[in-house]
Amino acid sequence: MGKKIYYCIIGISFILIACQPTMYSDMPEEAVMEQLFLNNPDSLATLLEEKVDPLALSDAGKADYAFWLTKAHQKQQRSLVNDSLIFFSLDYYNRTASPRLLETYLLAAGQVSWTEKAAIQDSLFNKALQIAVIQKDTAKILNIANFLLQYDILKDRQRTENLLQITKEYVSKDNVSGYLLLTRLFQQLQEPDSIYKYAHDGRLLAQKLHDPLEFYITRQYVEALNSRGKSKEALSVLRTTESNIPVGNEFKLNYISTWINMHEYDSAKACINQFYPIIEKYRFQVPEEIYVINLVLQIFQSVIDAKEGKPFNVYNVEGVDNVLQYSRNMIKVDRERQFVQNKLLKENLTLDIERGKLRQRFLWLGIIVLIVIAVIIYIYQRKLLKKERTIQKAKEQLHRHTIQLAENEATITRNEELIRSLSTQVNENDDLKEEIDQLIGENERLKQKNDLLHTEIEQYTKSIDQKDQELYSSGMLTEENARLQERERFLTAQLITHTTVLDQLSKKPRYIEESQWPEIIHAVNQLFDGFSYRLHTDFPSLTEEDIRYACLIKLRLSTSVIALLMGISPSSVTKRKQRIKEKMNQQRPDEIRKEQPLEIYLWN
Repeated sequence: MGKKIYYCIIGISFILIACQPTMYSDMPEEAVMEQLFLNNPDSLATLLEEKVDPLALSDAGKADYAFWLTKAHQKQQRSLVNDSLIFFSLDYYNRTASPRLLETYLLAAGQVSWTEKAAIQDSLFNKALQIAVIQKDTAKILNIANFLLQYDILKDRQRTENLLQITKEYVSKDNVSGYLLLTRLFQQLQEPDSIYKYAHDGRLLAQKLHDPLEFYITRQYVEALNSRGKSKEALSVLRTTESNIPVGNEFKLNYISTWINMHEYDSAKACINQFYPIIEKYRFQVPEEIYVINLVLQIFQSVIDAKEGKPFNVYNVEGVDNVLQYSRNMIKVDRERQFVQNKLLKENLTLDIERGKLRQRFLWLGIIVLIVIAVIIYIYQRKLLKKERTIQKAKEQLHRHTIQLAENEATITRNEELIRSLSTQVNENDDLKEEIDQLIGENERLKQKNDLLHTEIEQYTKSIDQKDQELYSSGMLTEENARLQERERFLTAQLITHTTVLDQLSKKPRYIEESQWPEIIHAVNQLFDGFSYRLHTDFPSLTEEDIRYACLIKLRLSTSVIALLMGISPSSVTKRKQRIKEKMNQQRPDEIRKEQPLEIYLWN
């Protein structure tokens, strides 16, 4: 009873260990986080949120934790409104002059953009720009400038001119995105000549490099030509571009402005009319973009009406403000949508993780049950074997005593007959009398020895009866063991059925690709308590290929199925089994009996 309680305690301990979530008190390797960030930011965010305890980290660890978590959220396009820990990283990296300081400023500015604190965001971008200039990081300078333009953070002309000066200094002559940025900055400053110069040079560079930004810089170049009164040249550029590279419907907007500048109002109206079927088609699919395009078309129509002397619709001009306001609102809505969407994605991912943990707990529970059953069977078999040996020894001792008793009784009989024959001669010879006395004494000793043998025989008989009863009980235990073994096989089959990769091996056998083996070996190790590791340890001479065959045999797959999985003939599988058995016996002589199949040894 005590042993049963002991084993139950061990089983419960295993279950509690399996159910306990693992938390790390240190950050993962830098290379691991970098790889996850590039290939799977969802996994990086989940690793940091679910597995790392930030309270147990040092200050440096906390700073790295907030830095990588915010980067992962930004890569996921999630709302950064709750990522205020990035300011802890910013403070720490400022004090330690970390090389991550520039990127941390940008992350902090991105976080503030969600809280709409324009003054703080402006300050963070200024500091980030200063660091980028000091480090001469051209890519970062361009990114910061584009962000400032995109979100209309440049409020005054002086600041725009300063950014323009920095950009001109660091933009190389082979960088199309730099030219595009310069045209946008000059557009902000309303300097058409400069827009024309940089748009022209940028377009030539884009054509030379086959850069996809050619489409965008061409649109800037066309508007620069229109502003200089070169609408015919602009029309030629539009047609040339349209024939050389794929363009979108928004390219027609440049056609409209060009036709208006050329006073070809009918052509402009024809371009406007081409948009209406598109508006009707996508009105409910992308309502935000359709709303903006519709307002722009209305403004163009009002300009054409004014040019033709028709009444000017002032509400269409007011629509520009509506467009800007609508754009700002849509940015807020889009951010909120992304926040909700990413929250749902995170919750779904958490549910998937919980399901995986639950499956892992059931797997551990099944393995523990199998181990307990195996231990109980082993103990009962040892106990049964010990009883059988004790009974065998008792029977052998009883047999020897019976033989000795028969010999003693025969000797006594012979002695008594000799005494009777000598008694008639006792008076004639004194020597005979002494011989008779000796025989009588020997008979007495033998009788005493016989009495002792009778006593021992009775004891052995009682012992054998008792052992027979115990053996009967052991027989019952053997039957119980057989049932437990059958239960073990059933549970193993169930676990294999619920392990997808193992279940498909028998149900849908087909050749196993090299990339599938790690998953199969891992599943077998989980199911059979590190089966492949134990084989490697006990039999180092086995190759990786031998271990694979052993794992398939352990799963009780037939020779024909193994042959199909390995892409060889059944006879080759049989030969491979024999070679594996010979290797194992060379490593550990007589480990597998000569007449015992390899399958029986591996199953047990």
